[in-house]
Amino acid sequence: MQTDDETYYQLKLALSENVGPITYRDLMKYFKSAREAVLHLPEFAKRGGKSRPIKIAADSFVEKQLEEAQKNNAEILTIQSPDYPPLLKEIEDRPPILFVKGWKNLLKKTAVGIVGSRNCSANGQNLTRKIAFQLAQNDYVVVSGMARGIDSAAHEGALANTTDSGGTIAVLGTGVDKIYPKENEELYQKIASVGCLISELPMGTLPIPAFFPRRNRIISGLSVGVLVIEANKLSGSLITARCAMNQNREVFAVPGSPLDSRSEGPNQLIQDGAHLVTGAEDILRLLDFDTTKILMDSLQAEKSVSISLPVEQELNEARQIILNRLSPETTDVNQLIRGTGLRTDLVNIILVELELAGRIERFAGGKVALVYNNEWENA
Repeated sequence: MQTDDETYYQLKLALSENVGPITYRDLMKYFKSAREAVLHLPEFAKRGGKSRPIKIAADSFVEKQLEEAQKNNAEILTIQSPDYPPLLKEIEDRPPILFVKGWKNLLKKTAVGIVGSRNCSANGQNLTRKIAFQLAQNDYVVVSGMARGIDSAAHEGALANTTDSGGTIAVLGTGVDKIYPKENEELYQKIASVGCLISELPMGTLPIPAFFPRRNRIISGLSVGVLVIEANKLSGSLITARCAMNQNREVFAVPGSPLDSRSEGPNQLIQDGAHLVTGAEDILRLLDFDTTKILMDSLQAEKSVSISLPVEQELNEARQIILNRLSPETTDVNQLIRGTGLRTDLVNIILVELELAGRIERFAGGKVALVYNNEWENA
């Protein structure tokens, strides 16, 4: 796969150790160039307290990703690509790179996410297919996670629409070249042919539980709204709904019997303010095609603060203040800034250092937490 020098280094930076989406964003804000950011990774990680050299993605690994993408008819989109989904680009923890297989033009269309229980009822599946079909007929793309149950039904319903409108996008919790679950091989091949498959994970990545909650923010980030159909209180679908709320998206839910545990999640969402939905017409009535423009305008109005590198003494003093304020419990970054009285750019740089050193973990909604490790007890 042909790639220019900057795109190559964007991939190299995104695949390097401890470079999460927010740290990637902040490094690019400061250095303006992925190549420069990669060159400075060891310095930043050392300042954050890393006792061994940071593992920068090897050239051989980057080249392998490019080769595997080409072999699997996939494309790699960086955040700077004109084909990168515009709504997803505006979320705080947007993926720095996306591996895309299929019709990437669907990434620019107005989308609605549909998620729900793997262990769903037959009625739940049938309703999901019907709603997805009607949304696709009305030129909405249906986004889901290709899991068993409601997710699969959502994709199937959208694919049953044989007009040129609508479509479906599957966000995977594996590499875009891996089919999971295996029973969805036929569905995977059909989406690859007439829909779109995407993942932020490198080619060849196999499924592990930690990847699926991360995937959920992408489902909601691509969408103007998310519909939940059948989900118990511990379902990952509720993570997607919370992501949607944090991203200023609409949340819809289909109510159900209080006697059915699969209705606990949607019923709770409705009590918390989600829109009650019994059919596609409820969603279509609440959404219109101006929704995307209004949402984009509101997101773009939140201008980010640029980062500049402070002097060493200022960094050292501020770093200790921040470490004293952090704990294994999540802390809101805005509260951290207000509580310490430190400048935003200073806090951002130190959080970049600490994440590169493996000392903190970032979470959606602007939260951070210390990673417990005996190595840091005497730091």
